[in-house]
Amino acid sequence: MAKQVKLNAKLRTEAGKDKVKQLRNKGVTPGVVYGAHTKPFSITVNARELGEVLHHATGENVLVDLTVEENGKATNRLALIQDVQHHPFNDVILHVDLHEVLATEKLRTKVPVRPVGEPAGVKTGGGVLEYILRELHVECLPKDLPDVVEVNVEKLEIGQGIHVGEITPPAGVAFLDDKGQPVFLVVAPIAEEEAATTEAKPGEPEVIGAKKEEGEAAAEGEAKPAAGKAEAKPAAGAKAEAGKAEAKPAAGAKAEAKPAAKK
Repeated sequence: MAKQVKLNAKLRTEAGKDKVKQLRNKGVTPGVVYGAHTKPFSITVNARELGEVLHHATGENVLVDLTVEENGKATNRLALIQDVQHHPFNDVILHVDLHEVLATEKLRTKVPVRPVGEPAGVKTGGGVLEYILRELHVECLPKDLPDVVEVNVEKLEIGQGIHVGEITPPAGVAFLDDKGQPVFLVVAPIAEEEAATTEAKPGEPEVIGAKKEEGEAAAEGEAKPAAGKAEAKPAAGAKAEAGKAEAKPAAGAKAEAKPAAKK
């Protein structure tokens, strides 16, 4: 089950980019708390304490017993760390979102799924274990929320898999994914020839129409003009045709050879 950890926070009234930057410089991380029954409010937490909580988390879902101090008074709330924003270059947490939940109300979230053991099809058949799903959607009370769902895959042979409906959920947990959805599959290894074909460098797209025209031109004895030349030399067959064309005088030449009869 998700480990419940303690975290202290203070109600935050400071707003604005400069104010928030000053808080971070003091070792404080800004955050927000929200939920179905909670009006969102801003908080600050000790950056070092928050880092320790996240560092020792065993799963993605961290259930927090949050103590919020406001005007000298403290209130306790149960919340899930929903989102953590990190600096892109420095090891600094910029912001944290916490989703308040009720201990008596079921929640819906995602839990990582992890295979246990080596499939028989991988060990003896050289197959490959494929991850179809890496998370499962679950519904449960906060106290029953698992860190991870583990699935034994040792008996899987090549071509076999495990579906959502074949996984026994932890006590108090219901899976929301379709029961027929595969989670793990053992597939056959890719043959060397097939792998070589897959990894071959793709060429330019084939222009079927262009290739067809080239084939037809070759069959009829025609030559395509070279690039950069306005005219191309006719092929042998074309020369013969040209000769025949020259032997036949044009319409104007006929008129000159045979003058019209005098009236």
